[in-house]
Amino acid sequence: MITTELQGLGLSSEEAKVYYALLQLGGSYVSAIAKKADVHRVVCYKILDELVERGLVSSFTKDNVKHFAVESPKILVQKQQEKLTKAQKLLPELLSITNALAYKPKIQYYEGLEGMKNIFEDTLTATGEMLGYTNLEDIPKVFPKEYLKEWAVRKVARNLKTRMLSPHTPAALRYLKTYYPKGFDPNLVEILFVNPREFHFEYEITIYGDKVAILSLNPDERMGLIIESPIYAKTQRAAFQLAWLGATSFIAK
Repeated sequence: MITTELQGLGLSSEEAKVYYALLQLGGSYVSAIAKKADVHRVVCYKILDELVERGLVSSFTKDNVKHFAVESPKILVQKQQEKLTKAQKLLPELLSITNALAYKPKIQYYEGLEGMKNIFEDTLTATGEMLGYTNLEDIPKVFPKEYLKEWAVRKVARNLKTRMLSPHTPAALRYLKTYYPKGFDPNLVEILFVNPREFHFEYEITIYGDKVAILSLNPDERMGLIIESPIYAKTQRAAFQLAWLGATSFIAK
């Protein structure tokens, strides 16, 4: 129906009926327009006055009776074109606000064992390589061993590749054998062990996708956070690549 199409041009349902009735009548007084549009006379009068204010309808007096007539329908179309032009001019500013929000870091803070587990669980949502720094000797001090084994099974099942730097200790060397499932693909985990005296990491930092997870490996400080920021993750990824290259020159023997 044409009234439905008129609503698409910015008229309400009642306005569309009054406008279309007036268009068909070619101009008339309120009672006749209200009857044709099938709306209450008082409502019709109010709508007509609003359409006059918007320049879509004109009014005039004939035989002491107020009459109304539709202005050229081109005006209705022109007003929509004006709205489109304004919207197009506003679009760059709206996009700039959207882009600014897209780069605004999202930070989630966690406390306690369950909170730290939430961080570990989130790293399993990675779709690409996981990078970071850890201390394989200290991880079992803050997470139950059964949880670490179960988490490792799910990580391997997702074929998530990991590259990490960790202090070199006897316990750290046994970590994969202790917690990862037997027969897992060794290409999924690559670890460079560094001098524990110079690089004793007390926090684990994992870079994955647009996120950086940071959690304490101190049993007395059970807390961590996830920073979601493409820019921050990219910067941390670059810093890790630099550290990884440097570590190859002083891997602990």
